[in-house]
Amino acid sequence: MSPKVLQRIALVLVFALGLWLALNFFNTGQRDDAGRLTLPALSASGVERISLVGPLDSLILVKQGGGWLVDGSPASANGVQEFLDASGDTTTESELTAQSTASHARLGVDSVAGKRLTIMGQGKPLVELVVGNRGPDLNGYYVRRAGAPDVYLLRGRFAEMLSRGESEWRERQLAGVKPDSIAAVEVQRGTAHWTLTRTGTSWSLGSQPADSTKVARFLSIFGDLRAAGFPDRVERDTISFSSPERAVTLSGADGRPILSLVFDSTPSGAFWVRPAAGGPVYRLDGRTTSLATPEESSLRK
Repeated sequence: MSPKVLQRIALVLVFALGLWLALNFFNTGQRDDAGRLTLPALSASGVERISLVGPLDSLILVKQGGGWLVDGSPASANGVQEFLDASGDTTTESELTAQSTASHARLGVDSVAGKRLTIMGQGKPLVELVVGNRGPDLNGYYVRRAGAPDVYLLRGRFAEMLSRGESEWRERQLAGVKPDSIAAVEVQRGTAHWTLTRTGTSWSLGSQPADSTKVARFLSIFGDLRAAGFPDRVERDTISFSSPERAVTLSGADGRPILSLVFDSTPSGAFWVRPAAGGPVYRLDGRTTSLATPEESSLRK
């Protein structure tokens, strides 16, 4: 064999070796450290949209103004921040489980069964994952990068928060009114109606004095009034506020309403509640509803 032929064979071998090293380096980069999935650290200020779209359902979180909406309803900003913080959590565990597309259907990360998680920021995708089945003992989820064959078992806060439904993303706070800003309260319970008014540091129920300690305890309810849950799609059709069973309105010193809520009872003893002017419907348990719309006698001296 001539020296020129040997030289050509050597060049081909060097080229093939270089190509193999480059492909191996690329694949290693796609698999992070070849055994672990690394997610970027995310913040609410850099994220505009979060979507988890599956074959049967979808969840869309969109930033709007200074807050977030989940499927069109107010979402918990703290919940969104917690989810994004979890992406960079050092306690997150992941392990390379499979590297063949033949395993995708079995692990639920194929195009048929998998849910597509996309986190967008500044008009470009920051995270694109296909989320599949639960892991062994229902611990974690199988995931893969969109367009990549490698499948990882992802465990930790980020993985567990992928199972949240719409109601778990919703903002549950109905009211956050400072008691000092309230100058008058109107409550309706069925046919009963009463008014609480403040003069200086004293409170009156109609023309009678009210117990200031009991009033302070009553008003504190509206400092952080939170829902127990939300109606599902079927329940929404049965709710009516045309003749509310209960209502409460808080007004400021200028006479303008600060908060106005209407209530409709449920067969279970809980109540549906929403702003009087319309908006999201929440569920309150019976005890909390009674505290927010008490009987007049409970505030008398």
